[in-house]
Amino acid sequence: MRFSYDWILRLNANNREMYIIGYKFPNNNSAIEHICNDKAALSDILSSHKLPHIEHTFFPAPSRNGCDEPQGIWNKLEEMLNQYGRIVCKPNIGSGGRNVYKVSSQKELEVAVFNIFSKTNTMAVSPYRDVRAEYRIIIVNFNVEVIYEKIRPMVIGNGKNTIHDLMRLGSINNGTEIDKEIDTTFIPALNEEITLSWRHNLGNGAIPKLVKDIVLREKLTALALSCALALDINFASIDIIESDYGLEVLEINSGVMMENFAKSTPSNYCIAKNIYRKAIFEYLKMDDPKYKYFIQRPRRGHFVLPILEEIAHSRNVEIIPDEEEGNFSIFVFNNGKRFIAKDYPFNINYAGSISLCTNKAACSSFLRHMGYSVPREKFFVKKSDIEVTFRELEHYFSMPSESLGFGFPMIIKPNSLSQGIGVYKIRNADEGMLAVRKILSLREKLFVLQEYCKGHDYRIVVLNNEVIQAYERIPFQIEGNGKDTIKTLLQNKIEAFRQERRDKEIDLNDSRIAKNILAQGYTMETVLALGRKCRLQDIANLSLGGTTEDKINQMSPFYRQLAVKIANSLNLKLCGIDIIAKDITELNDKRYYILEVNSAPGLDNYLYEGKKQDAYVKELYGKVFDYIEMI
Repeated sequence: MRFSYDWILRLNANNREMYIIGYKFPNNNSAIEHICNDKAALSDILSSHKLPHIEHTFFPAPSRNGCDEPQGIWNKLEEMLNQYGRIVCKPNIGSGGRNVYKVSSQKELEVAVFNIFSKTNTMAVSPYRDVRAEYRIIIVNFNVEVIYEKIRPMVIGNGKNTIHDLMRLGSINNGTEIDKEIDTTFIPALNEEITLSWRHNLGNGAIPKLVKDIVLREKLTALALSCALALDINFASIDIIESDYGLEVLEINSGVMMENFAKSTPSNYCIAKNIYRKAIFEYLKMDDPKYKYFIQRPRRGHFVLPILEEIAHSRNVEIIPDEEEGNFSIFVFNNGKRFIAKDYPFNINYAGSISLCTNKAACSSFLRHMGYSVPREKFFVKKSDIEVTFRELEHYFSMPSESLGFGFPMIIKPNSLSQGIGVYKIRNADEGMLAVRKILSLREKLFVLQEYCKGHDYRIVVLNNEVIQAYERIPFQIEGNGKDTIKTLLQNKIEAFRQERRDKEIDLNDSRIAKNILAQGYTMETVLALGRKCRLQDIANLSLGGTTEDKINQMSPFYRQLAVKIANSLNLKLCGIDIIAKDITELNDKRYYILEVNSAPGLDNYLYEGKKQDAYVKELYGKVFDYIEMI
């Protein structure tokens, strides 16, 4: 519903309700909203977390603090002007670049202070920076959705026309506020660039340009996520400037305004629309896994679900679905036995074994104690003061071989997440610190530094002391045809995945893909030679685009016995064991590393295509049904 001439919207879904007022969404805590709106308060919070930012000093209107205060305020303002040479004065609360003054003299200071205090009771003052670039990063639920640079309005001389004429010919917005130092009658030389304003606001004529540089994106992402983590903010735009002082946070806006960005190009409109959609869905829990089937009625959206229902119906097994949330089902067998399934695939193990497998640290410790080969690793707990964690990791990254017992490259990952979320292969200390900031933004308290083990990646699935599935997991890669660019090949690959009905969409903006392309000396516009392969991910998870190659009929007796032994050691009836080895089909290959053990492995591993894949998955889940009915 709409209220107040469409300024207020009320949305309902999943028995939840949200109000949107202008650009303000309910995704954030109200206290955080107030902190972000208060520039000086935000500066204090960022300082406490030791995050690089432009320091803002608070000044109240003199009339609020007695007759002696005006002189005290003025003295402090003059001290700041003398200290920095140039300062910026602005309302302490406000956005859009309105009433912002660049001050370099006492006269300009007087004008700025008078104008600001005539409109508001509080002012924030900061040192002026010679800004090379200003960037905006928009996050939704601790995910970076877009990064763009704000290009200040400018004209390019042709040696004939004045700046005023060039502005008119270049369709510069009439509302653009140009700097007072600019002489609009001046005729710039051929190709001379004249920047019209020192401010970067899109509402003042700046133009958004998406940031594509991989290294820069990584740095901006790490700083933005660190801010989001420090404030526990879910939906925000973070402005970061680049100057001789490096990257510094300028502002954090809890009201995400994308009107000018959306107007700039049709593609930017789609980006803005998708960001608002994600913010709404996140608040209404419409993307929450527990609402997955509830939202996707009829219950046929999941690849495995129709196969399970077909198996059940062929055996006269009754399925009682959870009609409220859709993530539970009760399977009633002919002999009266009931099995309760939460999501898919099934988890038929004991609760203790399930909990152990979801805790990588504990599971690895037990496996090592039982004599199995696991990678060397170090577990870290996020401290209440994040900077303590950063300093500790900087120490280990500075001399990893001495302090950890293994060096670069290494793997860093959260302790309890799955499907490759937050897993990074890091090659040096800089990459390590960037990855740490990203992982901490996932709100994980425990994460792992793990030795990188060379070899092939295998998944072996055990059910009731029998290996029912074994395949090699090949990291996401594309193969050149001598005609298409990497970007086109990647898009074609993702479309092929859609045809395979993969559950998880590949994220084209995944920084790991971009970094791997760059590391191999390519760009998105590179045309790969016929047969030339480009590796896009370091880890082989199928959820990240990995592919599979069947090995069950070729695997050696050693690995069959090893897999069953591991399952029994952890008291697991059904499990997927991830192993790194040279070749599990070689009789003499007995050197391996256990990476993880999954207590609820998916059996739909996209080994085949079409009906053959359906028949394959049906056969595997048929064995699970047989086991459930038997026990």
